[in-house]
Amino acid sequence: MTDDTTVTEPIDRSTDPSRFATASPGRPGDDRHLGEIFGSAVALLLLLVGLPVLLVALAGPPPIPTSLPSARDFAQQLSFEDLLTVLVAVLWLTWLWFLVCVVAEVLAARRGGLAKSVPLAGPLQRLARALVGALLLTGIMAGQAQAVTEAPAPTTTSVSSIVMADLPPVAVADDAGDTAVADEQTDNVGKKVYTVKAPKNGYHDNLWDISERHLGEGRRYHEIYELNKDRIQADGGKLQLARLIQPGWELQMPDDAVGLERVAPPAPVEAPPAPPAGVPSTDASGDVAAADGATAVSQSDQSGWMGGIGLLAAGVIGALALQRRRAAGRRARDEARDVEADLRIAASTERVDRLDHVLRDLTGRCRQAGVNPPPAYAALVDDVSVELLLAPARPEAVEGWEALDDGDRWRSVAPVEGPRSGDAVPYPALVALGIDPDGRDVLVDLESAGGIVAVTGDPGVAEQVAAAVAVQAATAPWSDVVRVTASDLPEGIAEVGDERLRVADLADELDGFERQIDSWRDGVLTGRMGRRGSLTSQVVVSGRVPSPDVASRLGALMGSGRQAFSVLVAGEHPGARWKLQVDEHGTLSVPLLGLTLEANRVTAAQVAAVAELFSASREVDRPDDGDRVSVPAPVRTHDDSAWAAASHRVAVLGKVAVQGGGALADERVELATELVTYLALHPEGVHPTVLSGAIWPRGVTADVRDAGIQRAREWLGSDADGSHLLRQDAEGRLALADSVVCDWDCARTLLVRSRRAATPREEIDLLRRGLKMARGEAFSGVPQGRYGWIAREDLPRTIARVLVDAASRLAELLSDQDDPAGSSAAAEAGLRVNPAHQGLWRALLRSRHAESGPAGVRRTLDEMGAALESVPLEAETEALVNELMPDTGSLATSG
Repeated sequence: MTDDTTVTEPIDRSTDPSRFATASPGRPGDDRHLGEIFGSAVALLLLLVGLPVLLVALAGPPPIPTSLPSARDFAQQLSFEDLLTVLVAVLWLTWLWFLVCVVAEVLAARRGGLAKSVPLAGPLQRLARALVGALLLTGIMAGQAQAVTEAPAPTTTSVSSIVMADLPPVAVADDAGDTAVADEQTDNVGKKVYTVKAPKNGYHDNLWDISERHLGEGRRYHEIYELNKDRIQADGGKLQLARLIQPGWELQMPDDAVGLERVAPPAPVEAPPAPPAGVPSTDASGDVAAADGATAVSQSDQSGWMGGIGLLAAGVIGALALQRRRAAGRRARDEARDVEADLRIAASTERVDRLDHVLRDLTGRCRQAGVNPPPAYAALVDDVSVELLLAPARPEAVEGWEALDDGDRWRSVAPVEGPRSGDAVPYPALVALGIDPDGRDVLVDLESAGGIVAVTGDPGVAEQVAAAVAVQAATAPWSDVVRVTASDLPEGIAEVGDERLRVADLADELDGFERQIDSWRDGVLTGRMGRRGSLTSQVVVSGRVPSPDVASRLGALMGSGRQAFSVLVAGEHPGARWKLQVDEHGTLSVPLLGLTLEANRVTAAQVAAVAELFSASREVDRPDDGDRVSVPAPVRTHDDSAWAAASHRVAVLGKVAVQGGGALADERVELATELVTYLALHPEGVHPTVLSGAIWPRGVTADVRDAGIQRAREWLGSDADGSHLLRQDAEGRLALADSVVCDWDCARTLLVRSRRAATPREEIDLLRRGLKMARGEAFSGVPQGRYGWIAREDLPRTIARVLVDAASRLAELLSDQDDPAGSSAAAEAGLRVNPAHQGLWRALLRSRHAESGPAGVRRTLDEMGAALESVPLEAETEALVNELMPDTGSLATSG
C-alpha cells in the first residue's frame, strides 16, 4: 500500500459498542429468523432438486446433442418445438451453473473464506451465497472455519443480513450476556481495532477489503478471522464465517496493521474506600479477596510473551549465543527450549543491530566534531530509523544525523553496514518500555531521569515491567558497561546474561553506593567519548518499593541531572522523578513522552526459563561417548560424493540455503526455504499439522498452509522419474525424495564412519571430508522471526558440539603425525563452526608456533582479538600464550 492510499482512521466512537447498551429481555426476532432459515432450506432444495425433477417430468432428459448441426439445420425456420427445446436447454444450463455456484460457495465457506467469482454467474452466485449462508449459520453445512458445533445458539441474523443489506444491527443481550459482552470488548485496550462500517451506496464492508486496506494483502483476511472468531461482539453476535460481519463489530487486527490506532484505556475510575482493617474485601461476585490486598494479575500465568518484547528477545538471544560460543554446555530442559523458540520468533534483531550500530557510531562522530553526544532522554526505534529525544534541544546535528523540531529530536536513517564500531555507547542505560501505537520501540535513558523512576498501577504487572527492564539491561549489546543490582524480582534472575546482573539486598548495598556516588556524577557523556569508555553505569531495579529507610537513602543518592547511577522501582515512591503507570492489561502510560504503550513484561515463569537457558550453557560440556561427543546417526546415509552429484541440496552448516529450486517470487523464497529445510532435517516424514506448528508458530489456516506446501513442491520440481521431490504418503506425511541431499546428513555419515576407521590414516581422511561440509556457524543468516523450531530441537548446539569435537580430534591426530599445517587447517575448520571456542584457538596457537614460531603466535593473537571481543580469556589460554611468548605479559582479556 502506498502512502496516498493509507488513511489514518481514528477510532470512531460514534460506532462504539456502548451504542448497543439498550438490551431487550428476550430475542423477539428468533421466530422470524428460524422461518427465514427454513425458507432458505426449502428454496435451495426446490432449486437443486425440484427444478431438474420438474424439467424431466415435463420435457424428458436434458437435450444433449448427439451430433454437430449441418448447414441445412441453420437454414431451416425454427418451429415452436425447436424454441421449446432451446428454452429447456437454457433452463438446464442455468440450473447447472447455479449448482456450480452452490458448490463453490459451500467449499469456500467450509474454508472460512469467500468464493471466487464464477464467470457469467453474478445473480446466480449472489442467490447461492444467500441461501448457503443461511444454512451454514444453522450448522447444516458447518465446516472447519465455522466451529458452529462449539458455538452458542445463533444470534439474530437474517438472510438479508447475510448478504449485508442496509439494516441496522440489532442489540441482543440478557442479564448474563451484558457482562460477557463487556468482558469481550474490554480486551480491545492496547490493540489495533477496526470498526466495521455501515453499508454505503451498495458497498458492504468485508474482511478481504479490510485486510487489503490495512494489511496490504487481501489474502491475509484469515489472520483477522482467527483473531476474532471466538469473540462475542457488542450485539451478542459472534464471527462464525469469515464473510459474515456486521456493521459496528469491533475487529482486532494484527499488530502490523496500518492506518489504525490502538485503543486507549478508559479513564481511571476512583477506587471504592478500603474496608476497615481486618475485614476481607469482596468483589462484585462476592468472592473474598486476599486479606493482604494483593491484586490478581489476569495474565500473569500466561505462557506467551506479553508486550512488544522484540528488543528484549533479541538481546537475550544474542547474549545466549555469545555464552554458547564460549562453551557448548548441556541440553536445556524442554520448557526452556520452548521459550527460546518463542524468543527467536519474537526477536527484533534488525532493530537491535541498528540501535547498537548508530549509538556507537554517534560517539565516534561526536568525537570527530569535537562535541559531546546530545543529551538524549529517550529513543524511538523502527525498522528504518533511530530517533533521539533531547533535552535541552541541540539544533546542530553531527554528520549522519538530522535535527528535527528545532533540535528537540535527532534522527538517523543510516544503513547498518560492516562490523560494529569499537566506540562506547553514550547511553548504556537505555531500556525499552514497550511499543507505541505506531509500532515503534520506545526506550528511556534511566541515567537522564535525575531521580527515581517509579512504575505504579497494578503491582503484579509493575513487577513484570521491572523484571523486563532488568533482563534487558543485563543482555542488550549497548548495555555492556551496565551493572544491574536487582532486588525483589523473580527467583533465578541472577542467572540471566553475563556478569552484569546480580541479586542483592538493597539495604546491604547502600554503603557501597554512597561511597561511589561521586564517581557516577557529572561529566557522564564526556566520560564516554573514548573508544572504549570505561565509565560503568549502575542500575538498581526493585520489584517493589523498598522500606522507608532504604527508599530515603536511595532518594538522597539521586542528583538533579544526568548521572551513571539510576533506580527503577515497581510501586509508589514519594520521591519519584518519573512516574509510569501500568494497568492489569499491560497498558503503560508514559507522561514524559505523552505516550501510551504496550508494555514489555516478563513473568516469573519466563524468567526461570531464560535462567535455565543460561545455566545450561555455562555447565561443562561432558563427553557422552567415552571421551568423545556422540554423533547422532543420520536416517539418510549420504556422504560428500552424494552431495557433489546431487541436483537438489539443503545446506544448514553455514548460511541456510536450498540449491536447485526453480523460479519463485522473492517474497516467497524465505518461507519455501524454511519449509524445505525442516523437511530435510526430518526425513522420516512430517504430518502437515506438525509442519504448521513449526513453520507458522503464530498459527495458520489450512488453505494458507497447503498453498505454501504446494508452492514449495512446484519450486523443488520433479525427480528423474517425474515424481515430485516433495511427496506425501498415504497417511498424509510430507517428506523429501531421497535424491534431495542435506549437508548435515553428509557430515554425520562421514563422522560416524570415522569412529569405525581401521587406521589413523582412514580416520584422518574421513574427518577431513566431514569437516569440509561445514562452511560456518550452523543456521547462520536465518531471517528475523523464523526458524524458532531449531531451538526446540537443540540443533545449533548439537551441530556445534559434533563438529568442534571432530576438528579437535583431527588437529590432535595431525599434530601427533608432525603435520602442523594440517593441524592448523583442522583447527581453522572448527573455528568456522564456533569462532569463540578457546580449545580450538589453543590448538591453532600450538600448530602455528610449530610452523612459524613467534610470528605465527602473533598472527593468531590478532585473529583472536577480533573473534573473542569482550570474551575473557580462559586461564588455559592465557597460560599457553605466556608459555609460547613470555614477553607478551598478561592477557586477561582479548581486548
